[in-house]
Amino acid sequence: MMPYYLHSISNNIKISKFLMVCLLCLTTSCSSSGDVGKTPMPDPIGGTGGGNQPSDGPYVLPEYAAPNHDPGIAIYTADMGKNRSTEVNSEWVTRSSQYTKVSSEIIRNGYNAMQKISFEGINKESDYFEFVLALYGKLVNPVPVPGAFLQNLSGVSFKAVSYDVSITLTLEAYSINGDLIKSEDFEVTTKEMKSFIMSINDQNLHHLVFKIEGKNQDLSTFKKGAIGIDDIYLENGNTQPFQPPVDDVQLLEWLKKSSINYFLWNYKDLGDGRGVVLESADETSRVSLSGMGYAYAIYILAEDAHLMDSQQVRDRIFAMLKWQQSQNWFDGSGGIYGFPLHYYNANGTGLFQNNAAAISTIDWAICAAGLRAVRQRYASEDDMLQLCNELLDRPQWEKVIYNDANDSYKYGRISKGMNAANGQKNGQVWGDAFSEETELVYLEALASGEANNLDLNRIVREKKNGYYVSWFGAGFTYNWMQLWTGPVEPYKTNSTSAFTMDATASQSRFGKPLMGLTACGTLSNLENNGFVNWDNYISNQGSFVSGANQSEVIQESPAPYGATLALPFVPSKALEALRAYVALGYFHPLLGLPDNIRINNLPQNLNTPVPNWNPYDINIGSMALAIDQYQQHIISQFYRSDPDINNSLQSLIQSF
Repeated sequence: MMPYYLHSISNNIKISKFLMVCLLCLTTSCSSSGDVGKTPMPDPIGGTGGGNQPSDGPYVLPEYAAPNHDPGIAIYTADMGKNRSTEVNSEWVTRSSQYTKVSSEIIRNGYNAMQKISFEGINKESDYFEFVLALYGKLVNPVPVPGAFLQNLSGVSFKAVSYDVSITLTLEAYSINGDLIKSEDFEVTTKEMKSFIMSINDQNLHHLVFKIEGKNQDLSTFKKGAIGIDDIYLENGNTQPFQPPVDDVQLLEWLKKSSINYFLWNYKDLGDGRGVVLESADETSRVSLSGMGYAYAIYILAEDAHLMDSQQVRDRIFAMLKWQQSQNWFDGSGGIYGFPLHYYNANGTGLFQNNAAAISTIDWAICAAGLRAVRQRYASEDDMLQLCNELLDRPQWEKVIYNDANDSYKYGRISKGMNAANGQKNGQVWGDAFSEETELVYLEALASGEANNLDLNRIVREKKNGYYVSWFGAGFTYNWMQLWTGPVEPYKTNSTSAFTMDATASQSRFGKPLMGLTACGTLSNLENNGFVNWDNYISNQGSFVSGANQSEVIQESPAPYGATLALPFVPSKALEALRAYVALGYFHPLLGLPDNIRINNLPQNLNTPVPNWNPYDINIGSMALAIDQYQQHIISQFYRSDPDINNSLQSLIQSF
């Protein structure tokens, strides 16, 4: 997620990371008699009205009134509908022989969805097409599958139906090195989608190939056709589908673990003593500065949660510090005036240096917060302390403060961004409206000791409905500083009012006790083949009360991370909202809840909510911090133990 002021550059900088994915979890059209080891599907409901319907075969996809889950770990369903991506953000592709044509589409009917693959030109034994799917990551430059996916692995299950004649489908299982582990043939018939299982327990499993070869078919009748594939799961011995915990404490532990795992699984070891966490789950290289700040904090939480031992945590944090130390933050290549860039390649080279917001002061403030937490956690260890001090001492804050007294609007305020190539400020400033982004930027500037001339009276804090409102009223703007400081007055009371309004607006707009009106990446359009594009970043999603005109603020895609941010302020409402997300039916045993769910303003031919499973580091990281903020205050205790932070926070509070 990016701050709202960066929305103007989001389409040309960040669009590639959108989203989401996965085709998700949940519903399919298989009969209970055809399910092997599965629980019965939801009963179909009347009518066909749910989007594309098969037109060239006898099979008609039933309509379901709710998402469906099977036992095991879902890898690919089709509910999300992102092309070439699964629910767990792994890659899928289709490949074929030279003269064989293949096309894919998503078929939907209510909450039921599947992928239909049509083929033409299988005329001889050597002709083929195949659907290739990684269990995690990409097919090219692959990464190991996290152990949690393969724990107690006993098989691979999937559902399939043919649209014309019966098909002999070969399922092949491969290791990360491309070695064939197992191959098995299955007979896929028409009229009824059935479940199939290939037994396998090899922990080297990395990707699957669903192959249709001419040599295995009756070529007298088999020239073209189509196959529906859905609900590809890893079997793990469970006989019932996963259900999120009923107990509130266990529910939050599940969500916190899912958040932490993102940072553990998306860590990239560069092999030279340096490492980074990638910005989103479908990224292979891009790293965000603010995401690094969250990564530092999350690894501290990973140690406390016993998800990684203390030495492993230390090693990774040290590697990330070395990664940042190796960059030049002064010459324009990796930053300017000691401020790092907003985006980097994983190898440490900078991105978008010539953009007006190449330097983002809020993203540095978030990164610095993580660094300060690490410095306090390892205060007795000289090598860690030295690295943190070096990085925190680099920024020259006076360079980002406007000092032209003739400009009454900008004078004395901190620039939101700069061009790294020439050091030019981008014309936007913090302090012209309330936001905890502003508060965090000013807090870090004060704590640095390099911005003592800041006039805190220049920070605009205006009230509506009895509380200080941010411009769009986005949820994250009411818990972006307190994630690090812990709840503190007068911010705490303000956030309580703001999140109460979030709950009111969500109930009104969505008809459910959801919360999470905040910035996120959501659906942009539905293609003719049924695939969904998720490249619309909405920074103007907020409640009914904001600094902007009500017509400028939308309520379309509530985000579970936004509901989690409300936990420390309105815990009963936040927990009710998280339960409401669970009740919508989109959840995953390892991933937790989606980044957001598009509910309102759906495109034509899409009449049910759809989930975005590809989170930003900054979104999913804030979930773990908010839960810690509600439960233990581990991060805030480290952060507030920094005397520079504590003293500067008191200055901010006194400026109200």
